[in-house]
Amino acid sequence: MNPIKNALKSLSVTTTNVIVALIFFIITAKITNPEFFGKVAIIQLLEVVTSAFFYFIPGQIITREISYLYARKEISKSVIGKFLSFPFLVLPLFLILLLFPNYVKLAIPYLFLYLLNSVMGSIMVGMDMFTETAITGNLFLIIRWGISIIAVLSHNIYLFIEIWTLGGIISVSMNYAFLSRKVGLILPSFDFAFLFKHFKEGLPLYLSSSATFLSSQGDRVTTAYLLGSYYLGLYQFSALVAGVPSMVLGALGGVLLPTASFYKALGKDEKKMSSISFRVLSLITFLAVIISIPTAVLVVEKFFSAYTSGIKVLILLLLATTLPFPIGSLTNFIIAAKKSLRPFLILSLLNGGLVLLTSFLLIPRIGIMGGAISQAIVSTISSSFVLVYALKEDTFVLGKRESAILFMMPLIAFYEVFVDPPYLDFLLLLSVILLFKTFRIITAEDMKLIDSFLPSKLKFIISLMKVIS
Repeated sequence: MNPIKNALKSLSVTTTNVIVALIFFIITAKITNPEFFGKVAIIQLLEVVTSAFFYFIPGQIITREISYLYARKEISKSVIGKFLSFPFLVLPLFLILLLFPNYVKLAIPYLFLYLLNSVMGSIMVGMDMFTETAITGNLFLIIRWGISIIAVLSHNIYLFIEIWTLGGIISVSMNYAFLSRKVGLILPSFDFAFLFKHFKEGLPLYLSSSATFLSSQGDRVTTAYLLGSYYLGLYQFSALVAGVPSMVLGALGGVLLPTASFYKALGKDEKKMSSISFRVLSLITFLAVIISIPTAVLVVEKFFSAYTSGIKVLILLLLATTLPFPIGSLTNFIIAAKKSLRPFLILSLLNGGLVLLTSFLLIPRIGIMGGAISQAIVSTISSSFVLVYALKEDTFVLGKRESAILFMMPLIAFYEVFVDPPYLDFLLLLSVILLFKTFRIITAEDMKLIDSFLPSKLKFIISLMKVIS
């Protein structure tokens, strides 16, 4: 299982999503009314609800278990069939949507396919099938954001949902064909004891996901309640742009759980894996933050001048969602090592309460900036918790290199918020590279390991890394 090749394949899907979705939303915003745009947003919200509340066996648990079996060459279509059965058991719960408007009712088949496809994806990445998931992922996104423009042009929300459903059918069918080719013909197998065992094991993650959904929307809900739709739109736009770097990084981090589980099953040391991942991801994250902020500001000022009043909020949200990414990635190693996941439920509940409390205290006083500060506070607490828990569970070791990175994080945040003249971003970039070189954060041994995973066409990356080490 090659983490670098797999990350590049995942990144291709994210890149497609960013480009095609940007084109879609620009066209939609120009030729439709807010009502149609709102209906599209509701369908997207229902996707998030499906992932947060109907995904009873979290994808992380499925991926980890499949990766362990795959590493030991014990994978079987029986196990896959058992995991594939749970979306069918959940299907009756979607009937609650019959109480809503007709276009929401029409979305029920699509949401079921969305859930089933997510489960298939979790299984496939556990079996190192990143090429196949990239093929179906890119095709689905082209249908989802590209072909659905036909429905936008005709202002037909029903056609829009039908196109998305068609994309779901094609994606599920292709993933099923890929899985069947890999392990043989698969049929859902309703083993309730098996499903309950993994539901119970993943319950803290499931409840955490539900609580995280509520906490992540707390600042939006409070903004809408206290300030109205105009400021909600301004805040939502800022959050959307600010989330792009973390979305791209998420594609790189998405390979960590199957890779860590795979090599853990083969007896590799998770502390060594988590250390090199933390250090390499920190370098990528710091560069992404420094480059993304001036780029985002330029794009907003040039193409979305109506939203320039939210630039400071955008910067703070980008820092809150992106800068702690290397620390958040340690969660993958905690899950792969099969440590207790119950503390994450407590963390999610704490985050939810903090978002609501700080939002209600700050938004009436300083407007949408209060929502951004709320997210920054929660991000800081959450990152600190993950770091301490990873150290406590002995899945991560805090050496001088890791300590140097942790020291740099608040300095970069302080600079971007309180200093940040655009002409000095280049100097900040050089400073980060100099610090990595001074502390030898990326070692020769690290580069040798990275080189062993790099495709031949990407060997030049090692030459660039030698400049830093």
